[in-house]
Amino acid sequence: RTRGSAERDRGGDQERSAGSQEARSTDTSFLQSSSAGCRTTYTPTKTTVMLRNIPWGFSRDSLTSLLDKHGFNGLYDFVYMPMNFRSEASFGYAFVNLVSSEAAEKCHDKFNGFTEWGVETDKVCEVSWSDMHQGLAAHIDRYRNSPVMHESVPDAYKPVMYSGGVRAIFPAPTKKIRQPRIRRTAEGGEGG
Repeated sequence: RTRGSAERDRGGDQERSAGSQEARSTDTSFLQSSSAGCRTTYTPTKTTVMLRNIPWGFSRDSLTSLLDKHGFNGLYDFVYMPMNFRSEASFGYAFVNLVSSEAAEKCHDKFNGFTEWGVETDKVCEVSWSDMHQGLAAHIDRYRNSPVMHESVPDAYKPVMYSGGVRAIFPAPTKKIRQPRIRRTAEGGEGG
């Protein structure tokens, strides 16, 4: 038993059942699963999921349509599906930020093991929490000055924001955005 858990236990049953917001937002050590294998459902700071094994040819708009079809319209505020500029196809994964930890947990549960893509594929979706960035503000900070937001990059390749299920304007950059470096093939060549 850790010192933190002993201190929480001394708070009494009422405090534990009420679960003060301050305790939840500052000390996340209690979110670990117990040795009995119980699954923790409350994740106060986790709102961004990473969806893996997205079928080849799936676009960002295909993904948002799929999210909407499965009850998530208005529950996400950021979607980014990194694209290979050369092949014009996705890398097979995407980041989705949900508007609450509860919505994120619901999305995690719905799409982990998902196979109903609406296209012929054997891909089985794997969902994990994003390790790099969590929350809308973190994604804005990460991408607003990124080369992927350069005017030369097609809109379909860019991260997008939503508000209430409607696409929103991504915040303007705070500095000049450099053009992305794209390896070009020699004209008529095989690439490489």
